[in-house]
Amino acid sequence: MTGVQTCALPLLEIKPLNISELVSDGVESASAAGPGHPIELWAGNQIYALGDANRIHQVVANLLANTRVHTPVGTRIKVSVSQSDSEVQVVVSDNGPGLSEMDREKIFERFYRVDPSRTRSSEEGSGLGLSIVDAVMRAHGGHVSVDSKLGEGATFTLHFPLN
Repeated sequence: MTGVQTCALPLLEIKPLNISELVSDGVESASAAGPGHPIELWAGNQIYALGDANRIHQVVANLLANTRVHTPVGTRIKVSVSQSDSEVQVVVSDNGPGLSEMDREKIFERFYRVDPSRTRSSEEGSGLGLSIVDAVMRAHGGHVSVDSKLGEGATFTLHFPLN
């Protein structure tokens, strides 16, 4: 053994899921956990993709918790679920402090934590949340992307393929 740590996910239980419903449940939980961050949800009722319900719920919860931890109270969070011909997208965006170019490049690495000068609460984590999001999305054959600029908020998008 070389001392390299890996993050293995348990076997996924892949089946058709109502992504809109899973995201709605995640938003409801996040709203209860962080009432100081109003969340607006835009989702159709019947948007489906293949996936593991527990892992997708975990991914949505991680993104919403990350947003609450790294933005000041009162920051608005917008969540949307949409479908194109090729994928289902779940978008989580905020109008918080945003990310630097260096942070955007490293944000999905295990144990990476953004600049400590950014807003943080006592809920500060271990630096694993977004790496878990990335690993789960890859295990689903999809990916996660981030778009952000300092002072302009951040947008994380989950991409679930429809193949």
